[in-house]
Amino acid sequence: MSSLFKIIKKNYPLIPALTWGFLILYLTLRPKKSVDILTLPFWLEGLPIDKLAHFVFWGIWYGLYSNFYLSRNDLGMSKFFNRRGDKKERLWGIVVMIGTGAFVEVTQFYLNWGREAEWADLLADTAGIFIAAIFW
Repeated sequence: MSSLFKIIKKNYPLIPALTWGFLILYLTLRPKKSVDILTLPFWLEGLPIDKLAHFVFWGIWYGLYSNFYLSRNDLGMSKFFNRRGDKKERLWGIVVMIGTGAFVEVTQFYLNWGREAEWADLLADTAGIFIAAIFW
């Protein structure tokens, strides 16, 4: 039992990234209910809150992913990776996250659970990822 605890403690930065990714998948793929409809105050009605949410959620996800890879040498994983924040691994994260966004939009289209598949959502996801990658 203590070795399992050591593994979890050693790899703790990965847990938030995985949890956030599953939260995104849950929120974007669950069937839409009438209680999910958000009524905004009149002064916010013109803002694309949906796109802003996509932008922020995917940006946070990339930030959590980067946190794991930037701190991996501190976790005793240096024998598996050469440098901190290797560009190839950052690019891999970007590709996987954009692919996940595309998967979500295609799945929303085919499931027809009340969710709208929009390419603008994928664009917002991608923008959030790239902005987080630039600032990270």
